[in-house]
Amino acid sequence: MMIKSTTDYCSNILHSDKCKNLPFHNFAHTQEVIENVFLISDAIGIQLEEAGFIAMAACFHDTGFSETYEGHEEVSKRLAAQYMEKVNCTKREIEMVLSCIDATKMPQNPHDIYAEVLCDADLFHLGTSNFFYRNMLLRKEWELFRDIVMTDDAWLLHNISFLEEHRFKTPYGRDVLEEGKQENLNKLKQLIQVK
Repeated sequence: MMIKSTTDYCSNILHSDKCKNLPFHNFAHTQEVIENVFLISDAIGIQLEEAGFIAMAACFHDTGFSETYEGHEEVSKRLAAQYMEKVNCTKREIEMVLSCIDATKMPQNPHDIYAEVLCDADLFHLGTSNFFYRNMLLRKEWELFRDIVMTDDAWLLHNISFLEEHRFKTPYGRDVLEEGKQENLNKLKQLIQVK
């Protein structure tokens, strides 16, 4: 699987003017998502070749930010399709990657196990101790790029509601990440009560 060349290609896009200033949706996030794809795929028994195509989708899933913030997934899909056609991927492989990218739109809506893996890989941090740091970066990004400025309380309530509504899609997400997510949710609720 040509994951190295795909990562390099997407790295150039994600280091472009528009993307390199994104506090959250940057190349570091994409690298984490790629690693998470392989970790989850291995844990639930997805073959390495298929995991490679999910990782390819991970490479591209945020490249659309290079052109637009809202609705970036459509641009990401176009960039992925153009690249995959150039490197002679099959129609089925291209459709699989585009379906995975499409599923990462909020609210996530995966239609197969491959897309489920990408969705959980993308929101992996919800179930880790890294959650609060990543969340701070997202808040900063929304302020800078979406003009969404919230009070601390409003931000806490937004995140409580997001975590309560969110469901991990894969067995790995449900068995491993869910516990950490619940801990993070409880911490958010404690922060609201402390005020």
